[in-house]
Amino acid sequence: MKTSLLLLFALAPLAAPAAPIDRYALVTRHNVELRAFDGERPIQVGNGEFAFGMDITGLQTFAPFNTMSHWGWHSGPLPAGTRIEDFEGEMRDTHGRPVRYPMPDPNHPEISDWLASTPHAINLGRVGLVLTKTDGSPASQDDLKNPVQKLDLWSGLVTSRFELEGVPVTVKTAGHPTLDAISVRIESPLIKAGRLSAFLAAPGNNPLQFANFVGDPSRPGVFERAPETGKGRADLVRRMDETVYHVGLAWQGDATLDTPPVPVATALEIVKAEYGAADKWMDVTEVAKKAVDGERFSLLANNATFGTDPNPAVGKRLRVTYLYGGKRRTVETTENEVLRIDPDSERNRLVLQPAPNASALSFTCAFSPKALPKDLPSPEATFAACRHKWPAFWKSGGAIDLSGSSDPRWKELERRIVLSQYLMKVNEAGSLPPQESGLVNNGWFGKFHLEMVWWHASHWALWNRWPELNRGIGFYRDILDSSKERAKGQGYLGARWPKAIGPEGREWPHEIHALLMWQQPHPIFFAELDYRAHPTRATLERWQPIVEATADFLASSAFNDKATGRYVLGPPLHLVSENTDPYTTQNPTFELGYWRFGLRTSQQWRTRMGMTPRPEWDKVLKGLAPLPQQEGLYVLHEGVKGMWTSFNFEHPAITGAFGLLPGDGVDRPTMKRTLAKISETWNFNRTWGWDFPMLAMCAARLGEPDRAVDFLLTDAPGFQFDARGLATGGPFPYFPSNGGLLYAVAMMAAGWDDAPKKAAPGFPAGWKVRYEGLSPAL
Repeated sequence: MKTSLLLLFALAPLAAPAAPIDRYALVTRHNVELRAFDGERPIQVGNGEFAFGMDITGLQTFAPFNTMSHWGWHSGPLPAGTRIEDFEGEMRDTHGRPVRYPMPDPNHPEISDWLASTPHAINLGRVGLVLTKTDGSPASQDDLKNPVQKLDLWSGLVTSRFELEGVPVTVKTAGHPTLDAISVRIESPLIKAGRLSAFLAAPGNNPLQFANFVGDPSRPGVFERAPETGKGRADLVRRMDETVYHVGLAWQGDATLDTPPVPVATALEIVKAEYGAADKWMDVTEVAKKAVDGERFSLLANNATFGTDPNPAVGKRLRVTYLYGGKRRTVETTENEVLRIDPDSERNRLVLQPAPNASALSFTCAFSPKALPKDLPSPEATFAACRHKWPAFWKSGGAIDLSGSSDPRWKELERRIVLSQYLMKVNEAGSLPPQESGLVNNGWFGKFHLEMVWWHASHWALWNRWPELNRGIGFYRDILDSSKERAKGQGYLGARWPKAIGPEGREWPHEIHALLMWQQPHPIFFAELDYRAHPTRATLERWQPIVEATADFLASSAFNDKATGRYVLGPPLHLVSENTDPYTTQNPTFELGYWRFGLRTSQQWRTRMGMTPRPEWDKVLKGLAPLPQQEGLYVLHEGVKGMWTSFNFEHPAITGAFGLLPGDGVDRPTMKRTLAKISETWNFNRTWGWDFPMLAMCAARLGEPDRAVDFLLTDAPGFQFDARGLATGGPFPYFPSNGGLLYAVAMMAAGWDDAPKKAAPGFPAGWKVRYEGLSPAL
């Protein structure tokens, strides 16, 4: 009988392994197609270190979108008569001792302002089309008919088609996978007719804290042309104070690169001006005429300027048609931007004019902080490189296919997942932590926020795309010494990581930046993700100095309350939501949970290294105050008043203690009641984009997968994804929304420590989730 059973099992067919996901089909069913001009939201190409945003023409013809990189920064000179050493910040009492914090210095406000805006990210250059109508006047975006723009996600190539006065134009655009460059091929009968060329301009420097269009396109800088420039190639240099970078332009066929003749100086005449959006516009011509100063024009586009709001709750535009130098032009800008018209905008342009017999115009434009190589890739070579590199990216790491789901929302969630991967690869796979808006535009002067690095970067780990993560996460090693100095100067051990910085690692003086704390344990979290994926001695040794210094600060920054014997956090302290008084806030829930996680994990790290656990860390870990509760619910911080009426907005960070984090110190039933209370009472119209992935992760851990998916597909205005995948949730676009989504769905699919032993434990019935190459969350 035993022999018969063995034979029976031997003859039984083995279960067929699950077929791999058809990644080409998964990705390409979400290719982007646009059919209308949008002057606020670009499509991008890029490689993670460099990105180029374009309008419907495939270049930056009508909308001055940005060309940005992780290396492009500018620092202006210090205010006259000042030294950076003069800045002292402010002293604040911290549990009975004075501590100096990097807040605005009341004795040196001018230095404080300089430190805030310095350095700031810059726009490297604008590349667009020069389109001329049959009557010789410049074309406007309204003259383009039947526009269609397609982004092929699998290859990273953008094809843009439109007609000008019935004549077709096709533009193919690509960002080189390894060189900070774009390549372009333009085909149109307009070229042979002398009515189509391309221009290159250097936007003027204009260090605004928030700017959709970085720099000042109306007052461009100057590209110096190198004398050794040869046939079919121009080498240019841009200088702004101490900032110097190089631009190389290489073209195929006969063409000339020159500055066009400047129109004879004449008065600028406003023909028509409109302010509004969609089908609601108001005539503001008379207001615009008053903003003319000779041959220049400058006007802030907002409701206050025009005395009314023609289309409430909708982003508006200012559109101005004017005459100058005998030519009629139309320009526009977005609400809260300054629209400037200045002859210098054409004086400093370089125009690439193809020969009269040409039928196509092809060129590559490269940007670099150092001299560019002698040979730049042709457009054909760049297109071929994209067709190789982008499929390799899509085939690497993880994938999630939701197409078998019965819930009709599967396609929208899958679209967001796929487009978010493309955007994160283009914007956030570079040598530095990214700013909130990636390489699309500038928010907070382009500086990156280290408390947000988790939301920008942790998803790479669960999707097993470690090359993309490792490029930027090494920044912690770069600023370790300065972070140790910061901690030492404040009387702490270890390293105190900054909050809002540029590549030099210097804190932007601000009360929130000085007192925010939840970024401190992040390096330990990243180290643990790395070790889970690469459990080697090399991983331990690479991270040990950072883990040790981080844990030393966590332990030494918790104060021993002699009256209770507990270790407490704050005051002063700004918690995650930044909406309480930092000088009275103590023991916030999320931070207490994160301190526990950080100290526990650091002790485990020492054990893996063969080192003895640190008794002083254990003392703090065991003595930390419990997560605060009121009436059986977790609250923002200990002693908060009006929790569910006055503080039910901003980040519901309570849920992060058992969502983002594995739940050190959390009582599961209490968190379940708390999530239900948040779902009932929170003002989700006053939240940020990453709040919804955080809520989804908490719901998943609590065994509420229906609620988890609902959070990821919420109707709240702060978590919407446009046709390109660009997300709301903060100053637009807000990439923590995309990064948070990717981490949450990977966790919900692949699971987490102590997750139910079933496939896709974070998804409910009705969802068929096929996934591969993902790692579980902590």
